[in-house]
Amino acid sequence: GNLKDAKKIAEEFIEVVDKNDAEALTALLHPDMLQYVNLGESLIPFKAADFINMVAEKKIGGTPRSIKHVAANIIRNGAAYVVLQAVSHEYDFMYQISLAKKDGSWIIVGIMADIIKV
Repeated sequence: GNLKDAKKIAEEFIEVVDKNDAEALTALLHPDMLQYVNLGESLIPFKAADFINMVAEKKIGGTPRSIKHVAANIIRNGAAYVVLQAVSHEYDFMYQISLAKKDGSWIIVGIMADIIKV
């Protein structure tokens, strides 16, 4: 997987959450992935399974967001990061997505999300 592939996976992450597609989301995330959400004064950790369940139960996601690539880099052979901005009518998300190479393709191993109200 090259940088283009890593960016594609990061973009897919946004799209599948927006579609509440828990099955597709599961395929993108390492089972031990952690997502930290910075919202106001709160920093909230989500384990992969909890996040997937919330998407499946439509507690989060389901709203289309426009995506803008901010930065991306391969740190070294098997590690990369992608910074994306995803904006809905209600919230502005800034994501830093960490990816690792597993069996030749990229998988999301960590997410830092900073969210502000639009």
